Amino acid sequence: MSSAIAVAPVLVHQAIREHRSGRMDAASALYTRALEFDPTDPDALHLLGALHIQRGDAVAAVPYAAKAVLVEPAAHLAYNNLGLILKGAGQPGAAARCYRQATLIEPDFADGHSNLGVVVKADGQMALAVKHFRRAIEIDPSLGEAWNNLGNALQELGETEGAVEAYLTAADCLPDNDTVHYNVGLLLIGVGCRDDALIHLRRALELDPDREDAAHLVAALEGKTTVTAPRSYVRQLFDFYAARFDAHLVGDLRYQAHRGVVDLVNVIAGSDRRFALGYDLGCGTGLAGALVRERTGVLIGIDLSERMLLQADSKRIYDTLICADIDATLDTYDAAPDLVLASDVFIYIGELDGTIERIARRMAPGGLFSFSVELAAEGVPWFLRASGRYAHGDRYVSQCLSENGLRLLATRPIIVRHERGEPLDGAVYVAVKPTDDGTPV
Repeated sequence: MSSAIAVAPVLVHQAIREHRSGRMDAASALYTRALEFDPTDPDALHLLGALHIQRGDAVAAVPYAAKAVLVEPAAHLAYNNLGLILKGAGQPGAAARCYRQATLIEPDFADGHSNLGVVVKADGQMALAVKHFRRAIEIDPSLGEAWNNLGNALQELGETEGAVEAYLTAADCLPDNDTVHYNVGLLLIGVGCRDDALIHLRRALELDPDREDAAHLVAALEGKTTVTAPRSYVRQLFDFYAARFDAHLVGDLRYQAHRGVVDLVNVIAGSDRRFALGYDLGCGTGLAGALVRERTGVLIGIDLSERMLLQADSKRIYDTLICADIDATLDTYDAAPDLVLASDVFIYIGELDGTIERIARRMAPGGLFSFSVELAAEGVPWFLRASGRYAHGDRYVSQCLSENGLRLLATRPIIVRHERGEPLDGAVYVAVKPTDDGTPV
């Protein structure tokens, strides 16, 4: 070993001390200096890449991790590390190749199988993902991340019983992981185990008091009514369900709100009226939009969930798709729609006045606004169900419309969906924004 190369481990040792103390600039300088003495030092390459990851710069980390693989081509950990960095740099395909190589070098590498499962799942290869998660668990039954990933995959596949078992095992392995407890709680709500769900959701909130999604569901299960669901909760919920949303909602839950909203528009408007500009609020995958496409000149879909919009985009229903909060969009865009749809939107908004005011202000005179709600008992303005969705009273809905200058034209009861086989009562409404002379349409 030359004297120059012998210096590198000393510098790496000093860099590690700085790194552990949080002095990133000093650590980076020492790792870099070590590589000047020995460009092949595996520890310096690995740790300098890790430092860039800690700084949020995965792209800068890639060359160091890639060189570490060249230095140690038989090291499965080097390939796994490069895979993690490439995934963070937005290169999932390259990451998958690295994870696959790591598992070829070391077939019993549990983390490698779990990581590979994550990237192939994101690519839609659910069966292959499950295979790798199960292999990871077979190798290391205490690997909580793999159990959680398996639960996630099984839930997306609709295998609820297996998903619950996997999540509960993950919670046993990772008792201090708030995400795992949240996943357990959310799924337990869906299968009706509300007491157990509350235990896990309270634990998630205890571990991370800033989790708005957990706080929302805890409030729902404790019977507390709030003003609105956190946007982060709604976005996460629909991003998760996007790939199987239509099949689950329409097929499994027999969802009909979108049809009810459009059917009542058809009754009021007749078959001849065409709309110049339509807003489909909370458009999701385009279930309602598809039903009004032929009679609407320009149709704009607005939704919080990027993944739902990707599904909608693939159907070529909308002229424009906007990934944003509804209220923010209504405040920003000055176009005046003569048709506004909101199917299953208000179930995530308790206090409706602010949103309805924005809709009324933005609408063109003579425009129609059609929407659905889950119905609350008479005399209750709104309340938060244990499901995490809001129900609204008919009198409150009518009041919000009239106080914001909209005239109610028609309402009809519907079964919006089924929950665990039981029908859920709702209603659809159509209101109009009167013209300047007071004419309704």
